[in-house]
Amino acid sequence: MKLTKQNYAEIISGLSQEDKVSFYEFLSHNLTVSCRVMWSNEAISKDEIIDSMKWINEILHRVTAKIRVERLKQHEWKEEDVIKMIFGCVNQCPQINSEVTWALRKSFETLLKAQSQK
Repeated sequence: MKLTKQNYAEIISGLSQEDKVSFYEFLSHNLTVSCRVMWSNEAISKDEIIDSMKWINEILHRVTAKIRVERLKQHEWKEEDVIKMIFGCVNQCPQINSEVTWALRKSFETLLKAQSQK
């Protein structure tokens, strides 16, 4: 199963609490990788690099907050709101779309692999 913007909320909402936390931990890691890809992209200007890193960092900031909310069960934070926030940032900086999409998909693939090894 491939994770997409359209099926994200349904799939991630269906995960156990432990798997949801793991997914967001993987996503946090992969967003840092995406940030590194952007800062080393010689095809874009320094201003575009800074803007890209700013928006990936904004997503990362929220993802780390989501990990804490999920782990501590502090309150409900719907997956619909998470994906809306993520792509709200992408809309502000479209050049991060491919890296953010990669991070989401890679995180889900990593989670599926971890589940299969249990």
